[in-house]
Amino acid sequence: MKTINNMFIGAALLGAVGIALATPPISLSPPFLSTGTDPEEIRAHGVAQSGEDEFHVRLTTNGPSDMAVQLGAFAPGGSIGWHSHPGLVTLQLISGTIEWYDETCNATVYKAGDAWTEGSAPHYFRNIGTTTAQVIATFVVSHGAGFRVDQPEPACAIALGLK
Repeated sequence: MKTINNMFIGAALLGAVGIALATPPISLSPPFLSTGTDPEEIRAHGVAQSGEDEFHVRLTTNGPSDMAVQLGAFAPGGSIGWHSHPGLVTLQLISGTIEWYDETCNATVYKAGDAWTEGSAPHYFRNIGTTTAQVIATFVVSHGAGFRVDQPEPACAIALGLK
């Protein structure tokens, strides 16, 4: 049975403190639309057949998981700060244009309608458009781990002014 858990309030407060110590988000509006806990290991998979092609999806955890859906809104010039996740995050860009950086400062530009995944490697993104960028993020992390781990900017980010 999936239950809503009050620990997310504490995690959010701890995350806010952690943000102050690393590279903070700028112009972020971060409400969680929903949070919950699956007390069991996840062993989910799906296969779709289309002609001769198969599409496989699998999600496996080795213990209970916390899950959340978050709507993020970033004003022009806003950024998320360097961070990682103790699990998997899927993101869909609803509006705007963002520039996403991996831990070696390789950049990818995402536009409205694009989707990607993030995980435990440090990363950063910023709104490079002239309008608000809106992102929906779906988190699956180890129970009690929080949803975000703030990270110091790598040397390549300092050289590029990505804070």
